[in-house]
Amino acid sequence: MAVDAAPAPAPTSSAAPKIKKDKAAIDAYKLALGAFKTANEKFKADKAANKAALETYKAALEAWKTANAAYLTAKTAILDTFKTAVNAAKATYQTAYAAATTDEAKAAAKTALNNAVKAAATARDAAVAALPPLSSPMPTKPAITKPTKPTKPERPVATPAPSASAN
Repeated sequence: MAVDAAPAPAPTSSAAPKIKKDKAAIDAYKLALGAFKTANEKFKADKAANKAALETYKAALEAWKTANAAYLTAKTAILDTFKTAVNAAKATYQTAYAAATTDEAKAAAKTALNNAVKAAATARDAAVAALPPLSSPMPTKPAITKPTKPTKPERPVATPAPSASAN
């Protein structure tokens, strides 16, 4: 049995439909793309300027902390001493209040607490006043406004050319 070999079909030449280019849409897109590129460059520059300002502030703050380290250490020690004195006064008050059986004893415990806190505050204020002044004012944080990122324009969509239909 012989198999009949059918000839291969001849290739048909059908051209792809032509795409109509909308010149006005393309020109508008190119214009919008140019504006986007300009806005994007401004966005990048603003972002870099904000970063530089923040880095400058951080460096100035570290320099200020270093220059005023003795003052800050002394003030921290004074405030820690005040907190310790107040906590001790509160502990003494709680013990005295718990042991008090009369209203006069409870009032005396409260008065003792108030006097101890006032004495600690007076000692703290005197110690802080005796500290040498800061070498310079603390640097202020720069006001940073977050730049808004521009949106990329949409590319125009190509529309196929209308084909001539046979009636």
